[in-house]
Amino acid sequence: MIGGSFYFRDNPAFTGGSPQAVYEELWERGRKQRLIQRCIVGGVLLVLGVKLFTPAWGLVIGLFGAGLDAALQWWKRAALSVWRKGQRGERRTTKVLRYCLEWRGYRVLHGRSVPGNGNADHLVISPTGIWVLGNRAWDPETQFALYGGRLFVGKDQGARTTANIARTAETIAELLSARLKTEIKVAPLLVVHGGRLPWRGLTADGVALQRVHRLPAWLPRHGNATYTEAEINAIAQAAIHTLPIGDHSIARR
Repeated sequence: MIGGSFYFRDNPAFTGGSPQAVYEELWERGRKQRLIQRCIVGGVLLVLGVKLFTPAWGLVIGLFGAGLDAALQWWKRAALSVWRKGQRGERRTTKVLRYCLEWRGYRVLHGRSVPGNGNADHLVISPTGIWVLGNRAWDPETQFALYGGRLFVGKDQGARTTANIARTAETIAELLSARLKTEIKVAPLLVVHGGRLPWRGLTADGVALQRVHRLPAWLPRHGNATYTEAEINAIAQAAIHTLPIGDHSIARR
């Protein structure tokens, strides 16, 4: 499993079925291989621990190594749970925003309708700026990269991937600016679930791409304004009146 791929052309499981079904089948087939790998990791560390320290410490180190391997495999699978279930990730992002940011003075609106642009998954109004967040899930083999300043998602250019959220941000900024009679800037951010996104994320065509678990630390450091508590509340009220709750809102209070 180390450095390997779940997908390869000669595998008969890759014929027919959805990518999610293929993944589940190959995951089950790889159970024995994962257990063997775990035993090897634990065994090697056990021997090293015995030679370098004592048998007791060797046992502890071996068990720790095997446990760490199990935890890494669990983390890899959990990171793909949204894609495996055929979801886009709204609920996961909602939980992160609610439990990690709202108590810090951030106002977050979920599932708002944007005239001419469908729905905005999340609108974050913070002391450091305003963000509109969209969610998308990709299979584990999808690579994100910048070449010549252009975003590539897999083998395709990623302009379409970022275009919708960028237009949504522009529309929301125009609506809020008109209502508040002052210039309001809204930054677009695409939350990536699954795929192979660089650890620090990417920024392409003015759109940031980030993992959901990085949002609590990333958003406060990348704002485009400075708002007081009163201004945050005023902008939030303007957004509530300007952007009605969408038909597919996933917020639950």
